[in-house]
Order: sequence, then C-alpha cells, then structure tokens
Amino acid sequence: MEFDNYSSHLLVFEKIFETFEVKNVLEFGPGKYSTAFFVNKCKSVVSIEQDSQQWYEKLKSEINSPNWNITFQYDPQVIFRQSDAEHKKFDLVFSDGSNQTRNLVANMAMQRNVPLVVLHDAEKIWYYKWNLLDIPVNYCRFDFRHKKGVKKVTTVLANKLVDVIEKWEIPEHDRILQAYSSPRQPVFQIVIS
Repeated sequence: MEFDNYSSHLLVFEKIFETFEVKNVLEFGPGKYSTAFFVNKCKSVVSIEQDSQQWYEKLKSEINSPNWNITFQYDPQVIFRQSDAEHKKFDLVFSDGSNQTRNLVANMAMQRNVPLVVLHDAEKIWYYKWNLLDIPVNYCRFDFRHKKGVKKVTTVLANKLVDVIEKWEIPEHDRILQAYSSPRQPVFQIVIS
C-alpha cells in the first residue's frame, strides 16, 4: 500500500493482530483504512463518528457487514456508559475521533481495563491533549513513529504481553521509548533503532 498520513497506523495494527486475539473493537473516528481493517478481522466492530454527519452517512452506505455497527455520537461518555450497561467488553479501543475527546476516550478505556488502547496521531500532543493521559501503573506505553511523511506516531497502551510488544520490530517505523516523571508529563524520548 502506498503511504499516506491516514494509513500510518496500519502496520502497527497488523502487528497487534498477529500478537493478540482481538475479537471486539470499539473505534472512535471511523476511517477508510481502519474501519475496513477491523471489519475484515474482528467478530464485532463498533464505530463511533463524532464530527461529520456526512461522513457517517457515507460509511453507513458503503460498508455492509453483519459484524459492524456505526453510531453518530459526540460524547464518548454516553458510549462507554451504554457499553457498561450492556456488559460489553472490548479487546481494543482505537482513539482517532474528535480532537476534543481523544484523551478522554483513551482514559475511559484504560479505566475499564481494556487490554489494548491505540492512539492515532500521538505526535500532536497539545492538539489532541495527549498530555492529559492518565496512564495507570498496569499499562505500558509504546510509541511507533512512521519514518515517512510527517513522522506520524501511533501509540499502543497495553496491560498485557508488554514483554512481547517491547520486542516488536515494525517495518517503516521507529520505536520510541517514553520516559516520564509522572504518568502525564513526558520528559524525553529515545529512538530505538
């Protein structure tokens, strides 16, 4: 596949799906790459469009799969409360939606002990307010920076098989070790080649 900034996370997802059994996905911010990838590989995919009614209608008319459900809802708290009430468990939550709620989605997923929380565009710390992530002690953070384009970063927050993720080599990506003085404040980055 030809690289573009919207597909920078796909090689990371391929590695995740090679390593983990991911059956149920909750995706905030459905896209032309991620949604099709999940629908083709998962038992159940719930996509939440937060910004564009037009994009919601377009996807709804183009993707026809019994394992996929799309909802238009800006507030992620509504979605998580509904999932809690229905006792739905997700193996992976993908935070790629509204710029105002990306950190909130990740934090709510980690509060629910979702095994894998993936952040798209993690290089845009202030725009998406990634500085407000509250990463629990049972999670590890792994950043993968695509070497092409504007060096897009896909972050995996994981609470299982972290020793396996530490050894990942993903083609076309640098792995970045994040060091913190606290869960919220990055201190420095070391590129691991």
